[in-house]
Amino acid sequence: MSLILLPNLLDEGSDIDLYFPKNLKNIILSLEGLIAESEKNARRYLLRFIDWQKLQRLQIKLLNEHSKEDEILELLKLIENKKIGLISDAGLPCIADPGSKLVKLARAKNIKIEAYPGPSSIFLALMQSGLNAQKFAFQGYLPRKEEELIEKIKYLEKESFQNKITQIFIEAPYRSDKMLNLLLKILKGDVLLSLAINLTSKDEKVITKKVYEFKKLKVVIGKNPSVFLLEA
Repeated sequence: MSLILLPNLLDEGSDIDLYFPKNLKNIILSLEGLIAESEKNARRYLLRFIDWQKLQRLQIKLLNEHSKEDEILELLKLIENKKIGLISDAGLPCIADPGSKLVKLARAKNIKIEAYPGPSSIFLALMQSGLNAQKFAFQGYLPRKEEELIEKIKYLEKESFQNKITQIFIEAPYRSDKMLNLLLKILKGDVLLSLAINLTSKDEKVITKKVYEFKKLKVVIGKNPSVFLLEA
């Protein structure tokens, strides 16, 4: 019937009136089910808008990095017959998120898809960075193997310099400090690096400096969600 792409908060403490469309509650009340990365997050999301009794009547299905192709096809069958919502654990679904696989299949089946606006860490980071926002590229997650990661960082720096483009990428929170240290080690000193930490939270921090200046700051990200941007 239809797939509804719904926004989620980046930080649990954020004001939903500030970041969600005013009619989002009515949209959620019209759903017959919700697809999420985890059941716990799905319930927490729904309880912002509906009571426990209504929650019990909604189907909750999972779609995450562990979902197999046959499981995604089962979800496709579900949305062919019902109005189903799709959320990410944080921010907008389908961007660096497994939901994009389902949307691709739904498009091929001509299933109606609706998308609603909300907070995006990628665009909030770019807006606040001061880096080139006329020409930019989102690279998602970079390779995990260190040798491949080093080569990728060098390539992104070169491409940024040659094409005057801002490179944007993300990392799992528990690997963010390692990523930052590697960037400071590999990138040339005059490259502009921007780091957006805990966006939309009360502890939000955005730092934009040249690499040689960054080295003096001794920044520690910890396990906080972050977005990395560079402009060579």
